[in-house]
Amino acid sequence: MGQKKATMTDVAKLSGVSQSTVSLVLNQKSRGAIPPETVSKVLSAAQALHYTKPPRARSQARSEQSVLVLASDPTNPYYSFLLHELDLAAAPHDLHLIFCSTYHNAQREAAFLEIALNSSFQAAIFLYPPDAPAYASQVSCQMPVIAICDKNAVSDIDLIELDNFRAGSIAAEHLVSLGHRNIALISSDPSKSLARSNRIQGVTWQMERCGLRDHLRVVVPGPDEIEHAPGNDIGYRIGRAVAQRPELLSGTYTAFISINDMVAMGVIDALSQHNAQFPGNYSIVSFDNVLYTGLSRISLTTVDYHINLLAQAAIDLLLRRTNPSADAALLSSARFKVECTPQLVVRRSTAPCRS
Repeated sequence: MGQKKATMTDVAKLSGVSQSTVSLVLNQKSRGAIPPETVSKVLSAAQALHYTKPPRARSQARSEQSVLVLASDPTNPYYSFLLHELDLAAAPHDLHLIFCSTYHNAQREAAFLEIALNSSFQAAIFLYPPDAPAYASQVSCQMPVIAICDKNAVSDIDLIELDNFRAGSIAAEHLVSLGHRNIALISSDPSKSLARSNRIQGVTWQMERCGLRDHLRVVVPGPDEIEHAPGNDIGYRIGRAVAQRPELLSGTYTAFISINDMVAMGVIDALSQHNAQFPGNYSIVSFDNVLYTGLSRISLTTVDYHINLLAQAAIDLLLRRTNPSADAALLSSARFKVECTPQLVVRRSTAPCRS
C-alpha cells in the first residue's frame, strides 16, 4: 500500500501554525503580511513531508472569481440596491458575488472572512464599516478588502468613502433655507453606527452655524417603543414608533430629518394617521435615495450617495488590486481611497415653513 500523501493539516501541525496560514503561504497569497520566519517554517515543513499541491479542482477555479459581499442588515433597501449595482458592475468581468449578512456580529463577520480566505475568494467588499476592523485589516494583507463606508471608519483598508458629515449638513441647510427653525432629528442609537453619528454631527454643525443649535432635538427611541411598532424593517419601525410621541404631534417642530429613508417612511405613515400632510403640515428630509423615495406618492427629499457610482468605484478598485501586471510591491503597501460627494435631491416632501 502506498504511503499516504501529506495534507495541509499535516503541514500545519508540523510547522505549528494555523491551516489558513499554511494555505496562504503555499498558495503565495500572503502579500508580505506573514512574517518571513513563519513562511520559512511552513515551507520547510512542506518539504520535509514531501507535500505536493493537489490539482486545482474546477470548483476552486470558479471560487477564485468569487467576491464576498458583507452587509449588516438585509432588510435595509440601501444594501439591496447597492448589491444590485455591484452585481451589474461585476458581471462584465465574470466576477460572482456571494452575499452574506452579519447583523453587526463581529464573530459572524470574521467567520465569513475566514471562509472566503480558505475558499480562495478573490476579494471581500464591506457595505458598512467593519465591526472587527483589526481583523479586516489583517485579511486585507492576504486578499483585497474594500469597504464602502465613512471616510474615517477604518484607516488601513481600501475605502470608497461616504461623507456622512457633509450629508447631514446638506439636509439641515436645506430645511433652514426654507424657513424651518424647530427641527427634530429621528435616529436609532448613533453610538452603534459611525454613519448615523456623522450625519447627526453634520446636522448639529449646520444648526450651530445658523445659530439654531437649541432649536434642534435628536430623538432616539427606546427598545419598548420599537417592540410594538408594525413592519419588518427596523428603520421603518423606528419612524413609526417615534412619530407617535406627543411632543412630535404637538406642532412644536415644523420639520424632521430622518436618519435614513426607511425611518422617514415610518414617520410619514405614522403622522398621516393623524391627518398630517407632507409638506402641508411638516417637511421631512432623509438620506440614501433608495428607489421608493422617487415614487410619486412618496416623493421624499433625500440626500443621494450615487449608489451606482459607489458600486462601480468598488469594482474598479478591485480590478486594479487584482491586475496581474500591477506593481505587486505598491499594491502590498498602498491603500486606496475614492470619495463620492453627496447631493441633495429635492422632491415634494419639503416646502417653505408655513408657521
